[in-house]
Amino acid sequence: MSTLVFLLFVRSLISANSRRGPFPPGPSGLPLIGNIHQLSRDVWYKFTEWKRIHGPIVHIKLFGQDVIILNTLKAASDLLDKRAPIYSSRPQFFIVGQMLTEGYFFVFQSYGELWRRMRRAAHESLRNGAVQQFGAIETAETALLLKDLLAAPRQWERHMERTAASTLLAACYGTEPAQSAEDPAMKLLHTFTRQIVQSGYVDGNLVEYLPFLRHIPSCLAPWKKAALDWAPKFTRLFESLYSQSRDRAVNGGRLDSITAMMVENQEKYNLSHKETAWLIATLAAAYETLAGVMSWWALAMVLYPDIQKKAQAEIDSVVGRSRLPSVEDLDKLVYVRAMLKEALRWHPVGPLGLQHRSTEDDVYEGYFIPKGTICIANVWAINRDPALWGRDADEFRPERYLESSDSLAAAMVDTKDEGHVSYGFGRRICVGRHLARDALLLNMASILWMFNIKPPVDATGKEIYCVEDSVDHGLVVRPQQYEHRFEPRFPDVQEIFENHKDSLGL
Repeated sequence: MSTLVFLLFVRSLISANSRRGPFPPGPSGLPLIGNIHQLSRDVWYKFTEWKRIHGPIVHIKLFGQDVIILNTLKAASDLLDKRAPIYSSRPQFFIVGQMLTEGYFFVFQSYGELWRRMRRAAHESLRNGAVQQFGAIETAETALLLKDLLAAPRQWERHMERTAASTLLAACYGTEPAQSAEDPAMKLLHTFTRQIVQSGYVDGNLVEYLPFLRHIPSCLAPWKKAALDWAPKFTRLFESLYSQSRDRAVNGGRLDSITAMMVENQEKYNLSHKETAWLIATLAAAYETLAGVMSWWALAMVLYPDIQKKAQAEIDSVVGRSRLPSVEDLDKLVYVRAMLKEALRWHPVGPLGLQHRSTEDDVYEGYFIPKGTICIANVWAINRDPALWGRDADEFRPERYLESSDSLAAAMVDTKDEGHVSYGFGRRICVGRHLARDALLLNMASILWMFNIKPPVDATGKEIYCVEDSVDHGLVVRPQQYEHRFEPRFPDVQEIFENHKDSLGL
């Protein structure tokens, strides 16, 4: 312990003498551990509180590691967007980035040559124009979701999770819709994703800040043994999924999948079989975020029934009641599109996004940001900033995207016209956002065409008052579970659905 204290002391002296200015302001910490004791699972609330005390940029230390929290759109955009060349790397993520995924999960990779090759392949496969080819997949998956909701509405959250996972599996591998959450591929993907979201949190594991812990033998470190046990299993799984999918594509299988595109372009992107397998797995693992968005949206429909009715009125006007919404209707459903933007802004499933890391010393607004600083964008605070979204920033109100205001117009430009920052910043912005948008829009429009979403009831039939309490699963945050009621909107819903099964891909 005395050696550790001495090394940290020497490090602090070197750091202090090499500064080109003061650190940004921040709360006082404790010797050695810094501010780690002040963090909690819902730390975005604490960071937002520190914004009011210390300002838009807050500096803390975690076991000697410099961390800055970017609490405003201007600060986050100035650094992560406009200075992207030096703010596009990641922390080491020793467990999830190096051990559990063998360095191939490109979301956690440092900014380098392999990341650029994988990012290019992902971007070109999922650019705005390319995702239109997934329309048939989204239609079939949404139809199966509606079928499940009609049959077992109380299990709505399970159905939405199945739909999200099955949609991404089909888009990635060209598979047929998974009929159940018990599908073997889905269960393995679920296991993998749970490991990922629980290991990449802001305060992570101590090994992320105390590197000497990496050398502890596996027999004395359960976290190390688990990661080493799971890593080869995941590699075998994803290489097998990719090989099977590639063989189907080569032998005349469906071509509307990312695997099919990679078969044609793998040499162009200079990716090995293993690298390609992990790239596609990275995209498939994003289903947790889609399911989380749908859970928050369902809660919003319960808490704001007037908004639900407005969306349904638009759907009736554009689609009518003789058929279900289609992907061709999505551009015309202006209010529903605004509703999706608002769902992503109102309760981001990743309130702190994923951490960036600076690769050079920098000075911003007179404050020194040393090389190797972890940079956290407080997505929650930015999405709820009254200076951008108005005094009702805490409310769910899609109309804000249909009205003109100078502040909102400026914010829309700085958020890539998304109206929120839930997809991240700079060169690390979510590559799957266009696919996610279309899948979520069709899910939402179809559910509201078919159902009224109502609050749950207790044993006496009295409606339960729902609240916005969140449940933290690590990198993904969902609302508290409720058994919302999904009730058919009109008498012949079932008949219309049955008559259109074939066209829906069922």
